[in-house]
Amino acid sequence: MPARLPETHFGVLLWLMLAVSICYANALNGTFQFDDYNVIVNNPSVHSWAGWAEGLSFGIRPLLKFSYTLNWIMGTGVIGFHLTNLLIHLTNAYLVYRLAQAFVQQQWQQDKLRQVPILVALLFAAHPIYTEAVTYICGRSTSLMTLFYLAGLLAYISGRTQQNNVKVYGLAPLLFVIALGVKETAVTFPLALLLWEYSCGGTWKRALTPQWPSWLVLILGALIFLFSDSYLAHMERSAQLNSMQGNITNQVAVFSYLMRQWALPLWLNIDPDLPLQNNFSAMLLPLVFFLALFVLMVACWRVRPWISFALAWAMLQLIPLHLFLPRIDIANDRQMYLAGWPLSLALCIELRLWTDGTRTQTIAALLLLGFATLTVLRNQDYANEIRLWEDTVIKSPGKARVHNNLGYAYMLARRNDEARREFTTALQLDPSLYKARYNLYRLDDKVSLR
Repeated sequence: MPARLPETHFGVLLWLMLAVSICYANALNGTFQFDDYNVIVNNPSVHSWAGWAEGLSFGIRPLLKFSYTLNWIMGTGVIGFHLTNLLIHLTNAYLVYRLAQAFVQQQWQQDKLRQVPILVALLFAAHPIYTEAVTYICGRSTSLMTLFYLAGLLAYISGRTQQNNVKVYGLAPLLFVIALGVKETAVTFPLALLLWEYSCGGTWKRALTPQWPSWLVLILGALIFLFSDSYLAHMERSAQLNSMQGNITNQVAVFSYLMRQWALPLWLNIDPDLPLQNNFSAMLLPLVFFLALFVLMVACWRVRPWISFALAWAMLQLIPLHLFLPRIDIANDRQMYLAGWPLSLALCIELRLWTDGTRTQTIAALLLLGFATLTVLRNQDYANEIRLWEDTVIKSPGKARVHNNLGYAYMLARRNDEARREFTTALQLDPSLYKARYNLYRLDDKVSLR
């Protein structure tokens, strides 16, 4: 890390490009994985513009599929998908820099915190938990949505600062619309605007006035979702998964799990074994952890607003949505992609306040070195399907789907004895897993299911 950190936008961008290149150069060797086959490789609706247009009448996430179609027709193969994901990640790192810069400018010690924005952006660029949103091609649903989400937030902030109504009333809600077209989890955007205003010393009443276009977009988006057969069917299936008490229990557990993954990213897992819970009896420690952070958030609002902002942002992105729309797979590491950057912001501000400039840079450099090393190592797991699922079996040994996927990867490699072992293990864990049973029956046949 340089003795003097860059202060120009061009200099910042160069350092972010260097960080992303170092951390993700070996990601370009990765193959399609997991849902990539169903969503991209074996999905004709993203193989041509005609297929994409036809899918608009019944499909979901049209702008995400637009990006897949663009990559597919360019004919650059899997490397083209990876390069696009890296470009998205680089853009997001720069947006994080701009947002951190805007937040720091609201703080009374902004001169001392001048180094913080670039440190936050570099930590975001290098953090290994984000590999699932960058190296895993289908993780683009999260990273691309985050791009438009953060761009919308930045447009709103700069519009408010510059008293530019075009940005506040036009560009910000437009970017929110685009984010929704990529992934519906962007629905938290209006609440994020409120949170930003309040964290920077504003009031709820003052904040709501310029935000009405984004709230209107949210209402119209909700109506579209409700009247879309695809979204409605998805919501109906989701509502049947658990009770409200069970949903609350699961989201508390998810919050605890993902915060641990962010703080100590040593067990990154593309398919974690986190079963659905129905009550709080088995969730005492996650509940205590959540309540402790909630109390800390409330206590710090006036004295250390960056801590409160970071915790409130993480809670906003990780908890409310799936209270009403639960999932069978209750947590994925890529959920931290949007939720995690303010945590780095709070960490860097605290680090800067407690240390001088040289020590700050030294500690930040050590963090970056550790993160970059873990990211490069994690990217190696995405080199091929066998390596990814062998790693996942180690971390989720009790999950049947993981063993089935590893068995399928072995079968493609003609390692039939190992494939049979994994299919058998999958059926022992879940006798109703028809894909494992089918794959076991047709082990030596070319027709097999993932």
